[in-house]
Amino acid sequence: MLKVPSPGSPLGSTAAPVAGLPAARPQTSCVIENLDFCAEVGAIPRESIDLIIADPPYGLGKDYGNDSDKLDADEHLEWTEHWLEMSIPLLKPNGSLYIFCSWQFAPEIFSFLKRRMTMINEIVWDRRVPSMGGTTRRFSSVHDNIGLFVRSRHYYFDLDPVRIPYDAATKKARSRKLFEGSKWLEMGYNPKDVWSVSRLHRQHAERVEHPTQKPLEIIERMVLASCPPGGTVLDPFMGSGTTAVACARQGRHFLGYEINADYCEVARERLVALREMTPGAPVPATTRSPDDEAAADVPLDAAAAKVAAAADASPLSDASGIHSNVSY
Repeated sequence: MLKVPSPGSPLGSTAAPVAGLPAARPQTSCVIENLDFCAEVGAIPRESIDLIIADPPYGLGKDYGNDSDKLDADEHLEWTEHWLEMSIPLLKPNGSLYIFCSWQFAPEIFSFLKRRMTMINEIVWDRRVPSMGGTTRRFSSVHDNIGLFVRSRHYYFDLDPVRIPYDAATKKARSRKLFEGSKWLEMGYNPKDVWSVSRLHRQHAERVEHPTQKPLEIIERMVLASCPPGGTVLDPFMGSGTTAVACARQGRHFLGYEINADYCEVARERLVALREMTPGAPVPATTRSPDDEAAADVPLDAAAAKVAAAADASPLSDASGIHSNVSY
């Protein structure tokens, strides 16, 4: 059984803060499994995960190098309910789940989850798709649906790291005596539930070889808001490793599953590139595949022991904590 580290008990020491410099990033582990999450879920202890970020196949026939997105509608919903049913018990009592989906299946998926968890938000990701023709028989679909669900009303949520700062002109216009010292004015506003973030077009500096790669900005917002520092994030359908990169940048432990070996390699390359730019950032310490004989009993603590000592966090993001100026 995988041993999942707990927040508040960092694996190894971290450097003491130095006046005028950012505090050191917590030492964290990053484990990539080239395995089927549904087949391996029994290796993860119950109530050991702080946050699940799930970006599964949408059931729209995308090519992920396999048949994972080739199910018909009924089969897709049955499969979705199956992996969700196995995932929920992995969350801590204060844990959260984000799930990406499309409008075609969002009603059924959200209805299923609402019978088992508490729904906090439906987030609309506006992909900023340019107006270039499109269908003439309906309105063009330019968004993804994201559901935020929690296990209890005591769920972890920290708004401050993901507040969006006001620009100088707006801040000045809203600076009245009544509002002086208000956190929302000084630190920024709530991102709300419509996230207008451009999709990663082919020329985007962040883009890698994956058909449905999500922007780092979106995933970091989820990690910062819904997982405590030093907590553990599970990604059952890791894809190109964006959640792994977000966790490495923000001091969270990561456990990810991906059945496509090529995507696992892409994720590893992204983490290696991050480490070269940010000393102390973790690289995958354990990568298992279906060919491994010993595909169980791999402790995350042992993986984390291979991670280099944490270094001072680089200022890779602006005050909002989510807008990256670094290309991977």
